[in-house]
This record gives sequence, C-alpha cells and structure tokens, in this order.
Amino acid sequence: MDFLVQKIIKMLYRFFKFLATFPFAESLILSNKYEYDYEVLDHLAMTYIPSSRIPGLPALPKADELPNEKWFALVLSTISLLVNQKTSNDVVNESVSKENKIDQLELIHVNDEIKKAENCEDLTIAVVKLKKALGMADTDEKSELYSRNNNDIQLEINSSYFEDEFDKIDREIQASLSQITQLESANYKADKLEQIDKNFYRHLQEIAKFLGRKLINNQPDSTVRLESPSPVPTLPDYEQLISPLKIKPATLTNFQRDDVFAYMQVAGPNPVMLNQIKKIDSLLPITNEQYQKILPHDSLEAALQGGRIYLANYEKLKNLENGSFGGLQKYIYAPVALFAVPPDGSLNRNLLPIAIRCQQTPGDDNSIFTPLDGENWMTAKTVLQMADSNYHELFSHLAKTHLFIEPFVLATNRCFDKSHAVRLLLKPHLEGTVLINYGAHKFLLAQKGSIDSLLSGTIGSNCKLAIKEAKDNLASFNEVAFPKTLEKRGVNNSQQLPIYPYRDDGKLIWDAIHQWVKDYLGLFYASDNSVEKDKQLQKWASELLNKGNCHIGDKGDGQIKTLDYLVEAISTVIFTASAQHAAVNFSQSGLMTYAPAFPLGCYSPAPTKHQQEQQNFMGLLPPLERAELQIQVLYLLGSVYYTKLGDYSSSFLQSFEKNKEQVKIALNKFQVNLDDIKTKILEADSHRLVSYRYLLPENIPQSINI
Repeated sequence: MDFLVQKIIKMLYRFFKFLATFPFAESLILSNKYEYDYEVLDHLAMTYIPSSRIPGLPALPKADELPNEKWFALVLSTISLLVNQKTSNDVVNESVSKENKIDQLELIHVNDEIKKAENCEDLTIAVVKLKKALGMADTDEKSELYSRNNNDIQLEINSSYFEDEFDKIDREIQASLSQITQLESANYKADKLEQIDKNFYRHLQEIAKFLGRKLINNQPDSTVRLESPSPVPTLPDYEQLISPLKIKPATLTNFQRDDVFAYMQVAGPNPVMLNQIKKIDSLLPITNEQYQKILPHDSLEAALQGGRIYLANYEKLKNLENGSFGGLQKYIYAPVALFAVPPDGSLNRNLLPIAIRCQQTPGDDNSIFTPLDGENWMTAKTVLQMADSNYHELFSHLAKTHLFIEPFVLATNRCFDKSHAVRLLLKPHLEGTVLINYGAHKFLLAQKGSIDSLLSGTIGSNCKLAIKEAKDNLASFNEVAFPKTLEKRGVNNSQQLPIYPYRDDGKLIWDAIHQWVKDYLGLFYASDNSVEKDKQLQKWASELLNKGNCHIGDKGDGQIKTLDYLVEAISTVIFTASAQHAAVNFSQSGLMTYAPAFPLGCYSPAPTKHQQEQQNFMGLLPPLERAELQIQVLYLLGSVYYTKLGDYSSSFLQSFEKNKEQVKIALNKFQVNLDDIKTKILEADSHRLVSYRYLLPENIPQSINI
C-alpha cells in the first residue's frame, strides 16, 4: 500500500500548493516571491527564498522532497487561524459574527498540539480536534464520505477556474483513497499504522476542502475566470500595438525572411548561440541532397571542411516545465538549428538557415524542417525564436550579466579599502547592480509577475535554471572572457563567418577596455610579485571563490599571481557589466518588442511531422494582451540609459593621491579609442542587413543599472 500512500501525499501537496494560488490566500499564506536579505547580501540574491511570510508556518519542502504528515497538519492549522481571523474581521453584523464565530483560542491550542505531536497517532487525534474546532462534523468511516449531494462540502462544477481545478485534484485524491478501501475489502491485511495513516489523509482532505471553500468565498470576486480566448490576432493587430513607440523594432516588416531570421543569430538580442561544427550533428542528420536544394552552388562536405556550418542548440531549455497563466497553456521547446555561410564568391555571404528540429529527441514524431516545408517552416522558425527569447532572458541576460556581476559587487565593497586602486576602477562598473537585481527579484520574477506571465516556462523552473547557469559561469570564470568565448564556439574566424556584428563590434570594445585596464593597473603594480603580495586583492579573490562560487585566479584557486591575469580578470568584469549587458539588454526595445518576431511565449504545440497539415505560425503567438505586456516590459528595460562607457565622474580622478596625472592620461587614451570605435562601427553598420548599434560606445552604460 506504500505506493498508494505516496501517491496521495503527492496529490495532497499539489492540492495545498494550489490553494496558495488564490489571490487572498497568496497574500496570507505561501509565497515563492524573492526577498533580498540586506544583512547577508547572499552572493546570488535569487538563492535566498524565505519559507513563509507567516510566523509559525513550516518551511516548504525542498524541490526534491515530499512533505511529511506534520507539515500538512501544521499548514492546515495555520491556515485555519488566518482564515478564521480574516473572516471574523470581515463580518460586520455582530449577531452573525457570534453565531458563526469559531473559537480562535481553541484553534491556537490545536495548533500547539500539532507542533508537539511525536507520531502519526498524535497527529490524527490533533487533526480530529481541528475539525471539531472548525465546526466540521466528525467522520463516520462507514458512510459514503465523498458522494456528491447538496449537503457535501465538495465544490460545485461551474465556470470558475479555481473551483474546477480544485475539484479535479480533489477527485484524484478520492480515487486513490478508494483504492486503499478496495484493497482492504479484499482482505488486504493492513497493520494499525497504515489504518491510522489512511484515516489521517481523509481528515486532511476534508479540512483542505473546507478551507478551500472559505478561500474561494473570500476572493474579491468569488469566481476568478480564465482569460477570454479572443480570435487569433492578425499581424496588423500586433503592429497596431507597436505604433505608439518611438523606437520601432527593426524586424517589424522583415522578420519572416530567412536571411533576417538567420541574421538574428549574429546581430540579434541573443547573438551567442552559434557553434561551428566539423561534422553533421546527430540531432540534425541532413544529407547533401537536402543541403543542395537550399544552397545549389555548394556542397555539405565543402561547407563543413571550410568551417561554414554552425549549430544553435537550445538544449538547456529542455529542463524547463511548460507554464500556464490566466488559464492559458504555454509550451516551451528546446530546438536545434543548422545554419550555413554561402561559399566564397557568392553575392551575399550572410548566414542562412538550413534546418530546424523543434525538440531534442530524434525520431519520426520529431521531424526536421527545412525552407522547403512551406508554412511549417515558418512555424518551426517561430518555435526557435521563442526558444531564443527565453534563452536570452534567462541565461544570456539574467544569469550571465545581472547575477554574474553580483558577487563582484559584494566582494569589492567588503574586501578593499575605499582608496584601493582596484576598487576605484571597478566601482563605476558595479553601480546600481544590487538595486536593479533586487527590483527584478521582487517584481519581475515574482510569482504571478511579468516574467511568469510572459515566458513559456513556469516561474519556478525558470528561476532554478537561471541560478544554475549563473553559478556555472562563475565556476568557469577563466573561460568567459569575451575572446575566449568566441574561440571556444569556433566563431572567431572572419573568413569562415564573415558577417557577425556582435563579434566584430565586441572585439573593438574588448580591446579598448583591456588596454585601459592594462594601462591603469600598470600604474599601481610594478610586477607580478606586487600583485601576489597585495593582501586586499588576495582577500577579494578568496572571497569570490569561497562565498561567490567564482573560480577566479591563475589556476581558479582564488589566488591571483600575475599582473597579466589580473588585467584579464578585471577586463572580463568591466566588459560583462558594460558592453555584454548593453548587447543583451538594449536590444530588448530595439528588436524584441514585436511579439511575432520574438515571441516570449508559445501558445500551441509545435509541428512534429512533415505530413501533418500545414500549421500557420500565427497560432503559436501570444494573445494581444500578452503582446502588449511584452512591449511595456521590454521597452522600459531597453530604453533607459544611465552613464556612458568611459565617462568617469570628476570624483574618480580626485580619488587618487598618487598617479593622478598618469591615470588622467590613460583615461584620455581610452576615451579617444572609444571615439575611434564609434566611427568604425557606424561605417560598418551602413552596410549591414539590419542595423546593429548596441555596442556603439555611446550606447553602453558603465554598469548594469537597468
């Protein structure tokens, strides 16, 4: 019978978590919202999640654990206290209040008994007392407890989303309890403990249903309806939403073109996915015949040998869970796509898409789509853009810039004197990051917040993966310098991949930052020995390793021994906080506000087979209400510029007691370099398929402050 008991525990836990989705209950009971601990300042704020906002409520079980019986009982008794207090406060008529008043002192007494219970038998006795304190009749085990009639507490089936879902989970629990009863009727020999467990779960179910009804009745509107499914919008409907914007997305009119779709891989909001491959990946086993139908004057083997084939794999998204919001089901996919650069001598050497598989698992039920597949090709491209947008927001933007920089803010402020040269250099590039991260945790990433509404995955799985990605990148600190990431992905060769604005502009910015850091630090460290003997610097590196999970140091061991390494490390921090964040943040308003081009959510299943009926990509797109929210959030995040790369305040130079003039000369050199870069980027941009100016120096803030 153990498997049935475990099944019931899982469903009860689902039942309880569902109660926490009620607007009234959420405000009182359970919360997955992130709160920042100002005293501890955990190196990743998103890892601090309070168990509850209500004293006495037990901590939520860990993600891989199921709650025990005491957890269930304590949750119900605490909810009973809160609901009774709320109901009593809301009753105006005194006579009604006295007639229906539940004894709060008795509930407190029962709550204490549950806390002190040492075994399941004690818990069962306490839970029966809880039922009596709530005014519920005692259970007659021989009666048909769960038959539907007018006097039963079971919820009526109606159009309310909460009630329908509540009733569905409840019926699943009933079915499992009935299985236990049937086994016992068939002379199944259950021992006393198992018999007590069964009764205990029945009591829990009845109390949960009773409290559920009270929670439903305490909604501002006693029924919370599903979002009304409106007719499938048209492209002009989405375009109408964009019309008030001053910054129109660059893909507004051309996003359906294959070359523009591929161009987003090298000059879009998430230009970090391409990896050069030397042999065809097993996930996309296309043939030369298929390839030549798309690029007739090329061959697959020649393209592979020439380093002109690139894979974009969104495998990390496969661990996300499909989300839902407002009653609308969403779908998250982890596609893989193949791209090729036309051979030398071609009139146009822009990247082109070759094939897309919408999910990771090969097989007949997960076909490969190519530009020859009609409407399903556009649908497959839309699935990939949805995945790209989710990957961008969770990994490239949140994890690899915002959360990545946070431990450097904390360690820099803790470990250096205010006059230390490294602190003075880093301070302008760390400004505002903790504050903006706190705002993101508290509002954007809160349960039922904007991200929960917009992205395809559940808010829980989204945040879990973002935190993991941030930690993985910090643990791989010595591999995340901009030039190393290009080399690792095999995209640093401009002969093989000639058109890559993110790479080309980024290299210019990286070189300028690296030279500035080298010139600056050379004024304060005369040799490798002076670096190694700097106690504050070594303390900084040690804290980053031990508290920030950042494997910094020449050997990743929290010890910095050479000036060259220090220059590389500081350059990585500054580039990430300034240029890398600018590339992934400001493209949100410049490209991603138009939902058909960059849908944050997918609202119907992806095509699976070639032979299935042609699927119009419009059915995947978010409703207009979500598309409008996407505009509001991304336009704001991508339109606020505060500070500019290279513009250090007057107080920066005034901070130096020594080397002030030398620092001024080095800084002026940096600023002149940035001016030259501006000229080069503007010239290059005049020839690009779609304008890419996110790495213009004047468009790069000093720090992550939005």
